[in-house]
Amino acid sequence: MKIKEFFKKNPYTDILLVFMTLVLLIFTITKGKTFWQIGTWKGIVMQFPEFGVMVVGTMFCFLLGCIDMSFVMLGNFATIMGVKYITAHATAEMSNGQVVGVILVAFVIVCLIGAFGGVINGLLISKLGIPPVIATIAMQMVWLGLSTGITNGETLSLKNVPLYAEIGHSMIFGFLPFPLLIFIIIFVIAYLVLRFTTYGRKLYMCGTNRKAARFSAINTDRMIIGTFVLADVICCIGSMLMVSTLNSAKADSGESYVMKIILILVLAGILPDGGIGKMGNLIFSILIIQIITSGVNMFSNLNTYHGSFIYGGLLIIVLILSTFLNGDRLQKLFKPKQKAAG
Repeated sequence: MKIKEFFKKNPYTDILLVFMTLVLLIFTITKGKTFWQIGTWKGIVMQFPEFGVMVVGTMFCFLLGCIDMSFVMLGNFATIMGVKYITAHATAEMSNGQVVGVILVAFVIVCLIGAFGGVINGLLISKLGIPPVIATIAMQMVWLGLSTGITNGETLSLKNVPLYAEIGHSMIFGFLPFPLLIFIIIFVIAYLVLRFTTYGRKLYMCGTNRKAARFSAINTDRMIIGTFVLADVICCIGSMLMVSTLNSAKADSGESYVMKIILILVLAGILPDGGIGKMGNLIFSILIIQIITSGVNMFSNLNTYHGSFIYGGLLIIVLILSTFLNGDRLQKLFKPKQKAAG
């Protein structure tokens, strides 16, 4: 197959497969013994669902042609309120069933706060015409300020309610991590929504050309508000998984997730321009980033700052490739030059 046809058929999937092969090859050569241990891959499977769920939520905004920068801080505020409720109502005298009931109420509180945050984002963008990046950065600061003010910058621990962390680290059917099950459920539901519902078709239409969608009798304002509500609720569920991993909630938890999730989406070909992207590519993209994260931790002379350097460089590379792909310039590089007549 010609190189031009190779990229033209399914460029982002091809790029992801190349990246996956390179990443696996690099860590196999450098840290093969540690990298291929069962414990390493168990850690990968346990760690990616929390931000993987956030990726799915943020994906809806990208498909709409918007960027949400506030979802992590909104999730932190929501989970802080949820943890406060749990610690205030769960006591040592309660049975496990009663504690689960308290956790479920806290879960509802978190989702309601996420929906409220989504409504605010949607109204700022649709009714006031504020650019999505500016609006959500402003709300990011609002949620961070509220969370810091409520907690005085301290960490809210769930050590007195160990059942929550136990649920988050439990295995379903003896082999399936609970966070991974949540990720699979949300991923499948999101896929079905995009693939088989009217909302999914309208979302792609709005992302491709919002003005044309408006002339097609689509209520674009309602689509924007509804999409941000859906996205932020899903992201808050991801924040709840993060709390189960850390067994605590804090105002700035997961601060690095914003750029990591943007990188994952762009790497998967789901661009903030809107209207394009396949969910199937998300799995490869999430795994690549989590493998890099886990691989970097294997080197004693590297730290999280080096990981940020790698993510930033990778994001630049992917953006350059995206520019070439969307402008058909990459194909033109491999197009044979025609000889001048005569």
